[in-house]
Amino acid sequence: MKKNKDRQNKGAAFAAEEGGALSTLGEELRKKNPELMKRFDAIRETGPVFSRQTEVIHDLLPFPWDDLESFDEGIQQLIKGDYATAGEVFEALLRETPEAYPAHHLLGHVFGCQDNFKEEVEQYRRALKIRSDYPQVYFNLGEAYWLMGREKKALAAFMRAVPLAPDFSVPDYWLSFTHERLGFDRLSGPADGARHGTRSLAYAFYLLGNAYVEHGLAAPARQAFKKAVRLWPDFAEAFFELGAIHIKKLRNPKRAEKYLETAEEIFLRNNNLQQATLAHQLGHSREDIQDKESAAEAWLKEGLRRQGQGRYQGAIDAYKVAVSLHPLYLDAFYNMGIAYGSLADAGIPVIHKAIGALKKALSIKPDFKHAYVALGASFIKQGEIENAVEWLSKGVQIYPDEANIQYYYGVALKMSGQLDDAVQAVKRAAGLKPGSVQVQFFFGLTLMDAGRPAEACEAVMEAVRLKPDFADGHHVLGVLYQGPLAEPEKATLHLRKAEKLYVKMADHRRAEQVRRLLAGQVA
Repeated sequence: MKKNKDRQNKGAAFAAEEGGALSTLGEELRKKNPELMKRFDAIRETGPVFSRQTEVIHDLLPFPWDDLESFDEGIQQLIKGDYATAGEVFEALLRETPEAYPAHHLLGHVFGCQDNFKEEVEQYRRALKIRSDYPQVYFNLGEAYWLMGREKKALAAFMRAVPLAPDFSVPDYWLSFTHERLGFDRLSGPADGARHGTRSLAYAFYLLGNAYVEHGLAAPARQAFKKAVRLWPDFAEAFFELGAIHIKKLRNPKRAEKYLETAEEIFLRNNNLQQATLAHQLGHSREDIQDKESAAEAWLKEGLRRQGQGRYQGAIDAYKVAVSLHPLYLDAFYNMGIAYGSLADAGIPVIHKAIGALKKALSIKPDFKHAYVALGASFIKQGEIENAVEWLSKGVQIYPDEANIQYYYGVALKMSGQLDDAVQAVKRAAGLKPGSVQVQFFFGLTLMDAGRPAEACEAVMEAVRLKPDFADGHHVLGVLYQGPLAEPEKATLHLRKAEKLYVKMADHRRAEQVRRLLAGQVA
């Protein structure tokens, strides 16, 4: 203990004695070689910071690096703001290790810091082709799309991220980290083009909140919207969504009223009278609304606007307000059914709700042909084939010359095993819609199942004529020529075309299926 104390005392004395000399030496070096001292200062300042940042990136984007030092060098240059050097480092790494998805991700980040959003998106997409199961790349992809003015694609990227990170803490940490630690001082976006990284980050959290809403996750949606308004206190749309979510899910009318009043005030300040009116109506009793039909029409338009952005649950919420004001509002029920169907296509199990809304639309207007098409397609998605046949047969009786009703009727008949009737229905659909690749191709498949290979070949050939790069069409033609039609040269021709097209589409599973067919034929 005494020895250690002596060392400490000697060290302190040395520091006091030599401090002036070291200080003088530093000043001399600064005068003689200022660039060297700048670099030394930068290393000294960024050393601990750099270590923490690299640990975060290694933890969140793990990869078995052969050249970890080069990757860390790229991160360090990124932290320092030397984007040109960082980009060169990551590009060199990718030439050596093309499958290094973290290098693609951070190279995209480098392009983003330079406002080259197109190349940024491309790098993120390349990272996703290698590994599509980590949410951080989707967060950055969504923000980049928004900065390009492609809000629907931005929301879709955040939608893909939510199942991978349902806990808000994951995107909260990563988005804040990239902005605060990795130099993402972004443009404010398509609205005004002024530099304001906080505005871009706020909009990212707003889109994330909407993605949580689409997935039915109210609590993290609320956290995302709250983060958005903390970053941007005049963000009217985020205040509106906070109010809406407190009414719909959190059952807190006082907070809802507060948020909606704030939204209304900001909308009015920005001369957005329509959105201000909607915020006012949402925050007050429906009984206070004098002209309910006009209000219902405004909410229908709001639903259509949201649906156009890909906010299907948000659109449904708007349509529900519309029908609460106008209980027999045909367009609201129909579009609600379509929006539920779109959510079902995204993997959210709500197709039964689409069926309910569309049946309601047909109860209001029994000859609404578009509702028959949508209802039949919804029953097919749900696997309720008998119901699909029943409702589509009603539609066919009313509209025998409507191609889409005939087509879905044929699909339902085929799935129920009524092949001869299915052939007739799809044949009528093909005659009514001769330019449809989908209808012609399905006609061929139905003829194949019905044991009519020569006619099936003619139908699929027509689909390929309409779309020469139709991989599935060439695949089926190869199968027909290899099997029942017994024309091996034609089989080889079409199968090789299919293989090339599948490879181009990066559909490696089907490309391998075709290769096995070719190998079997050669053998």
